[in-house]
Amino acid sequence: MGGYVYLGVLTAAIVGLGLVGFGHWRAGIIVLAAGVGAASLGRAVLRTKDAGMLAVRNRWFDVALLALTAGALWILAVTVPGD
Repeated sequence: MGGYVYLGVLTAAIVGLGLVGFGHWRAGIIVLAAGVGAASLGRAVLRTKDAGMLAVRNRWFDVALLALTAGALWILAVTVPGD
């Protein structure tokens, strides 16, 4: 199951970076933040042996780090003026 979550996160990252590359940086960062948030949620609900490549460290450390990263990306996307 963790492999499917990882592939979803990877897809979100590719789409988000593609949007950034085509000049839609705000939408791309929001998609990237959603993907990282999904990784955090997936890591929180999956057991370590089922999490696959989402499991790097202790479960709650991974969840906290991913959630903080997703939040920081989202704040970046909505607070930077422009477009």
